Amino acid sequence: MEEILQHIQEVLGVPEFLISQCTFLPDYIKDALITSINFIPWLYFLYYAIELIERFFLKHIHLFVKLVRRFGALFGVAISIIPECGYQVIASTFYTRRMITRGTLLAFLISCSDDALPLLFMDLSKAPIIVPIIIIKVIVGLIVAYLVDFAFIFKKQITEDVNAINTDLNEPACCHHRISTIENLPYWWMHPLTHTFNMFMFTFLSLAFLNCVILGFGSADNLAQYIMIDSPYQVVAGAIFGLIPNCVTSVFLALAFLKGVISFPTFLAGLVTTTGLGLFALVKHQQKSNDNALITFILLIAGIATGLFIFYNMQLITTIQSMLIK
Repeated sequence: MEEILQHIQEVLGVPEFLISQCTFLPDYIKDALITSINFIPWLYFLYYAIELIERFFLKHIHLFVKLVRRFGALFGVAISIIPECGYQVIASTFYTRRMITRGTLLAFLISCSDDALPLLFMDLSKAPIIVPIIIIKVIVGLIVAYLVDFAFIFKKQITEDVNAINTDLNEPACCHHRISTIENLPYWWMHPLTHTFNMFMFTFLSLAFLNCVILGFGSADNLAQYIMIDSPYQVVAGAIFGLIPNCVTSVFLALAFLKGVISFPTFLAGLVTTTGLGLFALVKHQQKSNDNALITFILLIAGIATGLFIFYNMQLITTIQSMLIK
């Protein structure tokens, strides 16, 4: 077993050796390339597993709808733990057809971390924070969902049929593919490969940018102090940044946290408001701008409130981690 692991390490070390020989590249570019390339194999296996789960629900779309209708927000926060935004796109289109409540939609959106959490494994010292993040986001998602549904009574009955539901699966998800195309056999391995490549590019470009800025400031600590890492204002800024409807948003937040440029409360606030392409799908298909603005506002308030609560109660994270260890 040790020999196998040694061979794997030798193979994974080849890109680092080759890149280090490229003397024409700046060091911050080399670092970004090496870090991003070394993470590719693990990302592919992760996205392949996610692909199998997506395929199951797409082949049994009636089961997905049944679970959403029966369990609502509970199912929303549970399925949204999976690190991708396809379910948020489906939830948004379901909401525009009045198939789910506003609270259930918010449960899907708030619990979504998109592609941020897998990147935390780049620094194993930060990986244990993943479980507290999931727990907090699930709790916040449920609280907001039930409060919103209690405040806004949902009256309109479900009128969708199977054909209308299948039409929703033609919406674009991550990597600009149609959700329904996952059922095609080539997508079993092609889409994970495309997703992995996109993540590699997002990670490389974000890391290169961060490394360049850090180099300009002299150190990550100097940059962190410049953007007020110890201030609640950074938490608010993180929540606002998370609203940007793009997959690269969660990637940039995760890498900034790993580099020590933003605080954990800021990272968490951004993850609460990050929805991948979910918010984009909502705005695209719903003509009611007031409702879109309300949902966005609720997301922002939830993100800021969660981030500030943790900012002033950081011992809560330590408590959760100690409970999990026991």
